[in-house]
Order: sequence, then structure tokens, then C-alpha cells
Amino acid sequence: MHQLPASRRLSRLRNDWRGHISDAGPTPTRGVVLDQSAIAAFSELVGFDPEAIAQVVQAFLEDAPSRLAEIRNGLAGGDVELVRRAAHTLKTNGLTFGALSFAAACTELERTAKLGDLDAATSLAGEVERTWDNARPAIEALGA
Repeated sequence: MHQLPASRRLSRLRNDWRGHISDAGPTPTRGVVLDQSAIAAFSELVGFDPEAIAQVVQAFLEDAPSRLAEIRNGLAGGDVELVRRAAHTLKTNGLTFGALSFAAACTELERTAKLGDLDAATSLAGEVERTWDNARPAIEALGA
């Protein structure tokens, strides 16, 4: 059976999940705060199937480094649209898994790139990387 690339699998699932994430409060997971309602909505959407959860988590973990590289490459090349798109994708995926700090950093980078402010975007890219490094272990734990 042919498997879709990680970014396409995430995109399909993300479209299915819209409207399923509530505003309930965050809870700590492995030292990083992940929004429990987002995790619950995601788990419910995949039928509480541990294999499906692990597959989607793995798809995100495989896709994120490429999006982070797009941000770095876009900044280096002055391509604010590439930065904006990569930040948007990471933001949406971060929200799916309840990584609120990471998603907030991506939101700010997306907004700044949309305004064309490369200097500010360069500073914000460091925050995106830092919050990803903090969130990644908690997201990995979701797929374990």
C-alpha cells in the first residue's frame, strides 16, 4: 500500500480535525505544557487508536524539521512567503497536539513574515526553534 508523504497525511487529518479542539486549560506533559483538550480531541478523532495516534505523531515529527529548514532557508534568501507558509503549517500542527507555546511563536512568526519584516522574523525564528526543542519530547511521548 502506498503511503502519503508526512505533510500530506498531516494536511488531510488537520482538515478533518478543524472544529474539534476546545479551549479547555493546559496540562503538563513531560515538563512541557500541552493542551489536554487538544490531545483529547485528537485522540477521539482517531478513535483512541494508539497505532493511529503514533502514526500521526510520527508524521509530524518527520515533517517539522523540513518546515524549520524552510524557515531558515526563507530567511536566508529573503523569501518571506516561504517563511510565512512554513510557520503557518507548524502553527497548525502545534495546535493539533496542544503545543501552545510553540504554536504562539509560530503565529507571531507567520504574522511578522506576512508583514515582510525580515529582521523581526529572524529574531522570532529563534523562538520557534527554542519552543520546538521544548515541545518535541512531549509530542514524542504522545506517540509512545
